[in-house]
Amino acid sequence: MMKKRLQENEPLVSVVMPCYNDGPYIEEAVDSLRKQTWTNLELIIIDDGSDEETVQMIEQTPFPRKKILHTSHIGPAAARNKGISEAEGGFILPLDADDTIDETYIQKAMAVMMANSNAGIVYCRADLFGEAKGLWDLPDYSLKTELLDNCIFVTAIFRKEDWEKVGGFCEEFRAGMEDYDFWLSLIEMGREVYQLQEVLFHYRIKTVSRTSRFQNSYADKQETYVQLYWRHRELYRQNMDIYCLELRRCLIDQLMLNRQLQEDRKEETERLLLQAKEGQRNLESMLQDPVIEYVASIRKMKPGLSAFLEKLLRIKNNAKRILRRK
Repeated sequence: MMKKRLQENEPLVSVVMPCYNDGPYIEEAVDSLRKQTWTNLELIIIDDGSDEETVQMIEQTPFPRKKILHTSHIGPAAARNKGISEAEGGFILPLDADDTIDETYIQKAMAVMMANSNAGIVYCRADLFGEAKGLWDLPDYSLKTELLDNCIFVTAIFRKEDWEKVGGFCEEFRAGMEDYDFWLSLIEMGREVYQLQEVLFHYRIKTVSRTSRFQNSYADKQETYVQLYWRHRELYRQNMDIYCLELRRCLIDQLMLNRQLQEDRKEETERLLLQAKEGQRNLESMLQDPVIEYVASIRKMKPGLSAFLEKLLRIKNNAKRILRRK
């Protein structure tokens, strides 16, 4: 493969890749970096206590400028912080070891960063692959949306100096959402957010993952969102009207959805009751048939005779099947 020539005026971008037992996927992730049109890259892989097979894959996967760090299962937030602390680039792109990016993503994101000194977060649109496929249906970025819930995935470019100013990714978020906390910190310090209107990031869906466990845990969600609010209460206080109005809109949406669900359940219950009544009428009609009444009376009054007659019937049917085969 022809070696790419380093372009002039390309600042170094450090791609930070935490990896925990993602050996089967890491080659695909790194290959998406090898294809980048932005050539001044370094790759920092943090083996976070992976199995032996994954460690071998990390060591064997080639990249022109690669650094491998080893940690003892400290979690994604701490692993990213470890990698960023070792990064030589002034710009950081986190990329998990099971995801991929389009070959032009870094170049297009860096064009925004270099054109605007106050740009703090640049990301794009995304799609899904793996256990689910299609567009990742995230809302477009706006302050009111981000105050309510995270709409920026972790694979976004930011400045290392900003990471240093806010103290990195908070390692207290063990269940997840440390990236949401980090983005709120950058927004809080006045950095601007830009979203590229192209699908340039590809997010792998697994049957079981840290994200899926968080989404299914009410306790983790409740604790995490309370923690997020208190860590950024000044940002929420400054934008209280925006936040409260968005909460009110979401509450109305939820109330209308609940009402619709109740109406749907009522219609379904009425439909099932009608089916049950129709079935009862059919059963009563059948029981009025003389033959049905006679068989039922035999079963009730003479269970021994009923069993004998049924046995004879089975013998007769078996004999018919044997004769047909001959």
